[in-house]
Amino acid sequence: MNWREMLLALRGDGYDVLDWLSAVENPDGTVRITACLVRSDAPREVRLVQAPAPVESVADIFPSAAWHERETAEMFGVTFAGHPNPRRLLLPDDAGAPLRKDVPLPGRLGHWPGEMDPAKPGRRQSPPGTPWQ
Repeated sequence: MNWREMLLALRGDGYDVLDWLSAVENPDGTVRITACLVRSDAPREVRLVQAPAPVESVADIFPSAAWHERETAEMFGVTFAGHPNPRRLLLPDDAGAPLRKDVPLPGRLGHWPGEMDPAKPGRRQSPPGTPWQ
């Protein structure tokens, strides 16, 4: 059963609210999409659904997914096929995917206060969050 079929089946079972949707990068570099579904008639009943990226958009099934999918696409660089408005929310198109482990954080690429190791004079350290660490 694919991502859309799973969520459509859960919607038929009464899970009518998509509370949140996000992603996690696995240690091997693959990305897993996770969604949290809730029943409006029993708000304490929650269901988590996961699938490997990329997946199809479910914004037509759960309208609240539209924003979550755009944010997840921007932050993790995954594609939601068939999304009605796939443009970025905040970052420029060339910003990369800042929550991926292989993307260096721009603020840490220049000079930073911890560059010189006080315990070992003359030794330079790479900042955390950079690919050469």
